[in-house]
Amino acid sequence: MSKLTSPNVLVILMTLTSGCADAISFLALGQVLTAAMTGNTVFLGLALVHAGGLKPVGYIVALLGFMLGAAIGAFVLRHNREVKGVTSSVLMALGVEATLFMVFGILALFAPPLYGPYHLLLILALSSAMGVQGTAARRIGVNGVPTTVITSLTTGLIESLVWNTHGSFFKQDVNASVTSKNMIPASMILVWIVDVIAYGVGAALCGALVLRWHLHAIWLPFTIVSIVLISTFVSRSYTGAKKKAELST
Repeated sequence: MSKLTSPNVLVILMTLTSGCADAISFLALGQVLTAAMTGNTVFLGLALVHAGGLKPVGYIVALLGFMLGAAIGAFVLRHNREVKGVTSSVLMALGVEATLFMVFGILALFAPPLYGPYHLLLILALSSAMGVQGTAARRIGVNGVPTTVITSLTTGLIESLVWNTHGSFFKQDVNASVTSKNMIPASMILVWIVDVIAYGVGAALCGALVLRWHLHAIWLPFTIVSIVLISTFVSRSYTGAKKKAELST
């Protein structure tokens, strides 16, 4: 249980939900991304010049929704802005994210079969959830893992692999001692690799679910976040009860 609630595992699961969100929105909401705002910005630029038959409104709503979610997350986390780790504020933010997933799921029940203005509400809800998650991930503070984008993560991963490899094979360099101090731990590199894979796995899982259940695939990321919240609560309750018992003896 404690492993499931560790910061490294938590950010990997959060990245998995990002892959899920992007798969759902891209396949079922007009090729919009709700986690990867870099891609949305590119699509918006293309839509503004009428390239590829893209329409800008969905991308604008996604960007605004993500900003709204980030603002909500910042408000929830305002009292613990300097504290890193899985704090109560982070869990509260994840609770907000799960609530937004639930709102999406409820709205999906009434979604018309053809894409239209109603689907903008779904984009808004899902991108807001990702904005909240992105803010929460920053407070968890796992180095180089923002959970909603893997471009910078991939860059850092390759950079660290090159530097670590250089430090291992060229220890005779004058700056070898400095290099060894700056080497990224293998455990952190492993987290980064798994995180990149998690994004793709999340996209594949929800992509398959969208083909079968359409928008109702949202219940997979909802379940993931809910399991994290419940397991963290149970783990902390058990730890608190154990400490209380030790103090009383």
